[in-house]
Amino acid sequence: MQTADRRRFNGPEGARPPRFNKTASLDQANDAASTWRQDGRTPSQIRPIFMQTGLVSDASGSVYIETGRTKVICAVHGPKPTAPSVAFSPRARLNVEVKFAPFSSGIRRFAPGKVRTELVDAEQILSTRANIDTLPSLTQDTESLTLSSAVHQAIIPSLLLEALPKSQIDLFLTILESDGNDDDIAAQVSKKSGITAASVALAKAGIPMRGLVVATSAVSKPPSSSQPIPELLIQPTLYIAQALLSRCPTQAFFDPALAEARNSIAFATIACLPALGTITSLTTTGSFPMIVLEETLETAVKICGQLHGVAKQALLDDSNEDL
Repeated sequence: MQTADRRRFNGPEGARPPRFNKTASLDQANDAASTWRQDGRTPSQIRPIFMQTGLVSDASGSVYIETGRTKVICAVHGPKPTAPSVAFSPRARLNVEVKFAPFSSGIRRFAPGKVRTELVDAEQILSTRANIDTLPSLTQDTESLTLSSAVHQAIIPSLLLEALPKSQIDLFLTILESDGNDDDIAAQVSKKSGITAASVALAKAGIPMRGLVVATSAVSKPPSSSQPIPELLIQPTLYIAQALLSRCPTQAFFDPALAEARNSIAFATIACLPALGTITSLTTTGSFPMIVLEETLETAVKICGQLHGVAKQALLDDSNEDL
């Protein structure tokens, strides 16, 4: 009879060690786990989205959107008549202004063209008598103009501006928090939420529209972490990208988080008008394989249909409260 070791925790009598399936290899387990992401989502699954309208009291229409770490608020003022000095226009003029809050990311942001300085200890300034104009400036917000143009381009096909002659509509979009510390990543990740917020705020303001515009984003990267991204794909030329992409299979991941966007080889933002079944805007950066892009567009249209239901329900809930 074998004596039990009293120095170790022994299981009950008759216990046996677990048996594993020896036929399943480690590669098969990695391939099965590659369909899931770090936060437990599937490649085509987006994060939960919160949407509420009417938070800005002095605006004609407003909406607040939160998804993941991205928080966006949009306010619409108008339509209102243009200034007498402005020439007559048979269509309304849409002015879009996008701003990043200074605390929206890990880097302090300031509007371009304005001189801002870092906070320096007062004793250091008094001791060195340094001129405030010579102090190092903080990171300036250079992505606002690009993002404003992208939002304007995405929502303009859905508006019936000819129904509002000689008038203007002012749309102010503020990125309260963005899931990204880099300017490029923050703008890419926040673009989809900004487009959706702008369209919902315009609908809340009563602007004549063909339908709501909702947007989603996707990145292209290898499906498994065991397949490293070639360094040449980060800043590729056309011929190098075509040669390497054939050897590096990629997969589309929707609603990417910060780590996924940073480690991707391509980024796409798709804005859809589900009421008409059309795509109003498609912007891509990087080398997106054509086969992957076609599948991405088909899945993006389905995801935008789901987001359209969320936006419509938010507007209906707000209208019921007004009644």
